[in-house]
Amino acid sequence: MAGRADGGPLSIQGEHERDTNAPVLMDLAEVDQYVDSSSDEVLACRERGRHIFPSIRQSGISFIDVTDDGLLVRQLLCTCCQLAQRVELWETTGRGRATRYVPVSATINYLRGPNGERYLGPQGHGRMTPKMVRNSLASQALHGKSAATIRKEAKQLAQKQAQQTQSIRSQTNH
Repeated sequence: MAGRADGGPLSIQGEHERDTNAPVLMDLAEVDQYVDSSSDEVLACRERGRHIFPSIRQSGISFIDVTDDGLLVRQLLCTCCQLAQRVELWETTGRGRATRYVPVSATINYLRGPNGERYLGPQGHGRMTPKMVRNSLASQALHGKSAATIRKEAKQLAQKQAQQTQSIRSQTNH
């Protein structure tokens, strides 16, 4: 969208200006480089777009510290990549048998792996989305195959599955 001839905003209020807070995405070649250098576990969290932290029933609940404000501190490690640490702050309310424990906030800290591996991409290179990671992984997995070959294999697989489904249906009808 072009501005006025004198270079000013399109309106006094600036409603028509471009959004300058839009995230800058990482270059695809840099995403490919990140995918090449990351472990399968890190890529699973990246592709999923979230970490897997154990539930209270799985890991129990224990607190490692108390803040100056009296909040209880709980830490959890991602069971998949082992590089994301969730830090939760909990508050206690009530007394005696009516005591309740309520989570107040949670943040994620990213750790370095034993071999220097990082979950986060390099600073200053833009944001990496789960879709970008999936695209890179798929492109690497299918590298060297032509699109025509992939389509042909997909059609053959679809026909084979249709035949198996038909066979199963005919067996259950008798």
